[in-house]
Amino acid sequence: MAAPGWDALPTIHPRTLAAVVLAGLLLASFGFAIPATAAESPTYLYANRSTGWGFSNTSLTSPGPNLEVEVGEHVTLNLTSLDGRNHNWFIDYNGNSAVDANESYSDSGTFRGNLQYDFTVGNQTGTFVYRSRFNGDGNLWGNITVRPAGFLGGLLGNPLLLAGIVAVIVAIVAVAIWARRRPRQPEEPPAE
Repeated sequence: MAAPGWDALPTIHPRTLAAVVLAGLLLASFGFAIPATAAESPTYLYANRSTGWGFSNTSLTSPGPNLEVEVGEHVTLNLTSLDGRNHNWFIDYNGNSAVDANESYSDSGTFRGNLQYDFTVGNQTGTFVYRSRFNGDGNLWGNITVRPAGFLGGLLGNPLLLAGIVAVIVAIVAVAIWARRRPRQPEEPPAE
């Protein structure tokens, strides 16, 4: 009698395999569903009229750093003016360089030194410009992306994560097809 090999392994019913795979994917997706938010730690932005915005006083650029938030997210910005001039921070949804009525909730108000500014992101999604509204602050702008809230918002806002999930699903399907198509060893007749 031959030593037990692959044919000695128990077989898994296809429905059981499908249920286990789906449960694993659902559980794994919860790890990706909750992105780090600005509420977990404040975002520090430094401003200088001539050089722009930055996450530190040595990384100022124009445009400033890209920001990403979700609809309904509570955001805390620590704003610092490095040039001693008045500045403010707001999301310019319509690109007219002015704080309009529908943009007023994202207007930090004026700061000359340091200001901690808290706001809740509105429900308009897309990529917009954040800026300072004062004359001479033309270099103080950057892009902010507002994603839909929840799992799909985080998933759709991260193409690398989406590609990784698709690759895992394709790999699981390929292994399942291979396992189903591999030749089976016929059962040995009982010894008489």
